[in-house]
Formats: sequence, structure tokens, C-alpha cells
Amino acid sequence: MGSVTDLISIVDADADLAELLDESERERARREALTRVRRLSPGKWDAAKAIEPDKHHRGFLIIEGLLSREVHVLGRQCVELLGPGDVLRPWRWDPDGSHVHAEVGWMVLEPTELAVLDQGLVTRMTPWPQLGVELFARGTRRAHSLAVALAIAHHQRVDDRLLLTLWHLAERWGRVRPDGIAVPLPLSHQRLADLVGAHRPSVT
Repeated sequence: MGSVTDLISIVDADADLAELLDESERERARREALTRVRRLSPGKWDAAKAIEPDKHHRGFLIIEGLLSREVHVLGRQCVELLGPGDVLRPWRWDPDGSHVHAEVGWMVLEPTELAVLDQGLVTRMTPWPQLGVELFARGTRRAHSLAVALAIAHHQRVDDRLLLTLWHLAERWGRVRPDGIAVPLPLSHQRLADLVGAHRPSVT
């Protein structure tokens, strides 16, 4: 599921990347740092089929949309939500990193656009090394977010885990309104349960 259509500059794909360049550099990057866009429709995503023919394919940068990564271990699962600005390499599970058998699945929760990160783009970004450094830093931030989620999951009470998880999500996706902070995500009771490490009836 998914299609490749037009081209986009990496600095147009992500406003935070554009901010790293001055105006003249930004205009040049708009012309030269081009990559393909892959579009995904909501539903299950067979990420194994997303690998590019280029053996140096680095992965994807989410331009817009929402994905969930579901990791299953011995009948239990955890969920990670990914959105605009996240960098992912979804088809690869490193067997040398863990001897615990895990199954990984992906769901497209909202129509999603991905910028292809391949060797060609890396070469075209050479004049602006700060762009590559920032993309690398995205992985560190994602690891930090997962560490926070893991710490939250160690709280004993389910209601505490839910409240902390909602605050954690609100830090990134929350929108301030007069009556509070809205988290505009498709969070079913089951998805919340998977996020906090609980059973759905407890969350309900």
C-alpha cells in the first residue's frame, strides 16, 4: 500500500530543517535537495515492501500524517506513535540487537506522506551538513521519547500511567484551547491500553 509521486525539497518537507539555513541557502536547497514522496493510505502497512532498490536507502522522514509501530512479544504488545518530523527505517528489525523474538507491525492511522531518504539525497545535501546532523538527531529524540514512555509504563496504577501518557502525548501533539489542551489523535481504548501497558477493560 502506498505510491510514489512527485518530488519535494527536504527543506520544504520539514520547516524545522528550513530554519537551519539562511535565506540564500534555503532557496538553493529548495532547488537542489530534492527527494521523492511516498504516500500511504490508512490501514495496515507492509513495510517490508517499502524498501527501495538502492541498497543505501536510509529510510523515511514523515512529512505529514500519523503511523503506529506495534511490537508484539509473547502475546503482549506496545505501541509507538510517529508523526511529522520523525525519521524511521521500518522494514528492518536488527536480529543482532536482541535475542527476544518480536513481531513488528505498522498501521497508517491517517493519510501519510513520507520523504525518501536515500543515498542520492544524502549526496545532494552535502553543501548543508547541518541538515544531515539534524536528521540524525531525530533518532536520538525518538529514543528519548521511548525512554520516557518506558518509565511511565513502570508506574503501578493504570490511571497514573494514563494521565502521564496523555501529558507526554500532549507535549508533542497537544493544542491549547480555552478549556484545556486537546490531543487530536485517534486514541481508542485499546490503543491507549497498548500505549500504557494495560488491558483494555482497565483503561475503559
